[in-house]
Amino acid sequence: MDTEESLNPQDGEETTPEDTEQPNQELIKAQELANNQKIRAEKAESELKKLKSQKVEEEQPKKTSEDNFSLKDIRALNSVHDEDVDKVVKYAKLENISIPEAVRSPIMQVILKEADEQRKTAKAANTGGGKRGVSKLSDEAILAEVEKGNISEKYEDIERFAEARHNLRMERKI
Repeated sequence: MDTEESLNPQDGEETTPEDTEQPNQELIKAQELANNQKIRAEKAESELKKLKSQKVEEEQPKKTSEDNFSLKDIRALNSVHDEDVDKVVKYAKLENISIPEAVRSPIMQVILKEADEQRKTAKAANTGGGKRGVSKLSDEAILAEVEKGNISEKYEDIERFAEARHNLRMERKI
């Protein structure tokens, strides 16, 4: 039994109340620590559940009365370009004024005029007409270009030249 420790006192050893009290105190401390950890874990779980439920509520878009426009609001926004409606609504919310008041405010008028000018400028810049159609040369024009020596070696161009020459010869026969 030299290598094994026994829980029972060996011959000649006496147990004192201090020896039995010490393991009991350690056991009590271990139980208190376990209880404290359990309480902390439960608190953390409850807080996590609260945060998750708040997050879910925030993710769901809330339809409030602020999103519903009155007839006056709609009439006021009728004169505003579609791209600028959000700006007007934001401005009205920030200033705590009605939408018709926001549309009539000098600051908003300047913003709306500037946005309108930018749209007009962008539209004017884009009126280039896009790609222009390729004009089809007449048979005479194709033959004149070939006589000048301006012929490309593309198959389509050579084919078009041969067709033009054939068409002119057919016209002369008729």
